[in-house]
This record gives sequence, C-alpha cells and structure tokens, in this order.
Amino acid sequence: MPTALITGANRGLGLEFVQQYAADGWSVIALCRDPAQATDLNAEAAKSGGRVSVDALDVLDFAAVDAAAARHAGRAVDVLINNAGIIGPVRDELAKQSFGTMDYTAWERVLRTNTMAPFKVTEAFFPNLMQGAQKKVAVISSTVGSNVEMQAPVVAYSSSKAGVTKTFTTLAAVLRDKGVTVMVFCPGHVKTDMGGEGAGVERYDSIAGMRKLIAGWTLAESGQFKRFNGETVAF
Repeated sequence: MPTALITGANRGLGLEFVQQYAADGWSVIALCRDPAQATDLNAEAAKSGGRVSVDALDVLDFAAVDAAAARHAGRAVDVLINNAGIIGPVRDELAKQSFGTMDYTAWERVLRTNTMAPFKVTEAFFPNLMQGAQKKVAVISSTVGSNVEMQAPVVAYSSSKAGVTKTFTTLAAVLRDKGVTVMVFCPGHVKTDMGGEGAGVERYDSIAGMRKLIAGWTLAESGQFKRFNGETVAF
C-alpha cells in the first residue's frame, strides 16, 4: 500500500487530496494545524479503516516540523505533497499587499508559509521519502507567481509563489541523482475558501488532474511547472 503525506489536509485542496487517495486505497498521513477542529478530516479518517492518520503540524513552526518528522520516523512516504498555504491580506485589506501600504509582518508570514515551509517539510521528511518506492515530492504553487503569464497586485502572495516555484525547480536538480522526482503545480482557480465560489475549477477536477500527473511524472520531467490539466506553466 503506497503512502501519501499531505500538509494543510483539513480543508480545500488538502482535504480533497486525502479523500481521493484514501478512496484509491492509499495510506495517508494527513497533517494540519489543529486536528481537534478538523471535523471533515477526522470524519474521513474515521471511515478509512485506519488508512488515514491525522497529526498536528503548524508549518510555520519549524521545530514542530522536526517533531512531526520524528513521530513518523521509519515510515515510508511515496508521495509528499506540500499543500499548506495562505494568500495573505485580500479584499478589503488588499492594500496590505501593496506598495506604500505594505504590512511587512503579514508578508513575512506569507513567505514563511508558502516558500520556506515546503522546503523545511521536504527536508524533515526526506528520510521517509527515501524509504518510499516512488520518491515523489510536489508543491502547490500558482500561476500568480509567473512573470510570464500573470501580473497580479498581491505582492506578498505572488512573490511567495514565485519563490516556491524557483525553490523547487532548483531542488529538482539537487535531488535528481537521489532518484527523487520534484513536481510544481498550479491547481487552477479552484472553488475553495481561498479561491471563492466564483472560481472556475471544481475541487475534485483539480485534484484528480494533479493526481494523474503525479502518477505519470517521471524523473526526466523533474522540476517542471504544470497546471492541473497538464499544460506547462511559463514562469
């Protein structure tokens, strides 16, 4: 039975990853900040016959990341999905991501969550990944981080996604000789709490598309940036 480890697993894309992998018979390590409040995730774990385990992880706390990895030491992970992320101030507070009115504390939080934390999680769980048969690591980025395809007035979020894309395309070259495949994804504009109800992509379709890509992605393709539908994102 292959194993997927998923961060930010309590809602949105993360929860959908858990549900789809569990439905296909995978073992899932579902990590989220507050398991006590993760009602839907706990319900998924309860009906999974033990395939889904829920554990606490606040990705902003790097000591907690190391502690979580220690709790799961010795457990093989086939696919590690760095899904946890935040958008930062938006809507009525959008000025906090803008020139002249930037909230630098918020910017630091967005960068730490979206850019630094996925790298830290990958480092901490790397021994687990090396024990897995598939050795695949994925990160959820966004076309908003592309200098070629999109310009959006959300400096904190867009810079964090540009940063994580560069970080993981660089990491792909570092880990290639260890047999680890690195994948960077844009999930599309998905109907989640972050994406809003006006988004054009259903949650199921986004995750099903990315899971299909994960299954077929080869080491030769490591470091590429793709949309959930398989299109390459120019960045």
